[in-house]
Amino acid sequence: MYSRFYLTSIFSSGLAASLVLSTPVTHAGQWHIQLDNDIIFGDDGNYTNAIIIGWESMAQSQLSYAPIPAQWLGEFTFLQAEAEYAWGWKVTQQMWTPGMIEVEATQAEDRPYAGYLAFEAHTATYSARLTQKNWLSFGVVGPASANEQVQSFVHKVTGSSNPQGWQYQVGNQVTIQVAYEVDALVSRGTAFNSRFLGETQWDLSGFSHTQLGNFRSQTDLGLTLRWGNELAKSFGRLSQHQGQYGNLSATTKSSSLMLYSRAYLGYRFNDLTLDGSVPYDPQIELESRQAGINSGIIWAHPAWSLAWTFNAYTKEYQSDTDKWHGYASLVVSWNL
Repeated sequence: MYSRFYLTSIFSSGLAASLVLSTPVTHAGQWHIQLDNDIIFGDDGNYTNAIIIGWESMAQSQLSYAPIPAQWLGEFTFLQAEAEYAWGWKVTQQMWTPGMIEVEATQAEDRPYAGYLAFEAHTATYSARLTQKNWLSFGVVGPASANEQVQSFVHKVTGSSNPQGWQYQVGNQVTIQVAYEVDALVSRGTAFNSRFLGETQWDLSGFSHTQLGNFRSQTDLGLTLRWGNELAKSFGRLSQHQGQYGNLSATTKSSSLMLYSRAYLGYRFNDLTLDGSVPYDPQIELESRQAGINSGIIWAHPAWSLAWTFNAYTKEYQSDTDKWHGYASLVVSWNL
């Protein structure tokens, strides 16, 4: 098991290095850091925290400038007329905990402690009416993700309750994931003009997102409603995919504002944070039917952007007494 873990770690590290080191300076793009936390909802437990660092190139007329792995990944999308192409990568660290982190004993009827660390590459095909994105990731769930150390450090610094049950977390398991998403415009129109905001529009679109792998397999269908500036240029930069943040700075000449809301229904087939191996007999079952609502605001400039999102989602295991959970996401991006 450990040899397989190390081999996969070496392979994913090599892929990461090839993608990062082969990025041409002339195509420098947008970096972003995303912080997820459930403290704003007073909901300590379930999906509780994440740190995500990523990069996406500027959109170009073709992917031939991208590294070979990104060009290969882009072959798994269908051709579009009058489209632009981008590629990127990110590193994700996410954690899940039971509701009572002060309890040192096992909590068989609550979700287990689980940590996830992954490197992911993606490509995107952008146009004003139709967008595609796909992803390939390699990661690990378990102690090797270092989530125990991160949460213990943060809680010590902030004076929060010290988590006591990480010794019962889901065991080490190498993960491989693929995902695909398509966004299609339904309608777009003019909203109003003002001296302060300039010309504004609204649009409505539908999306489909599917991910497959031993970490999680799920398919979602949903709608996105947006209001703001230059919506045709920024179409498809929002995503159902966790931690995905399109290069919005490249879509605005001076300053733009976007308000949005997304709603989806989904079906989950497996979830390693619930189904993974633990050193006790868990008494929980996966809740396959999923739904969620996300609402947020993005302020974008040519050199940077800020985004704030509220995310609500239904329970993930059947015996959960709470029907809904939530967390907030803060994203800061900058262009180099």
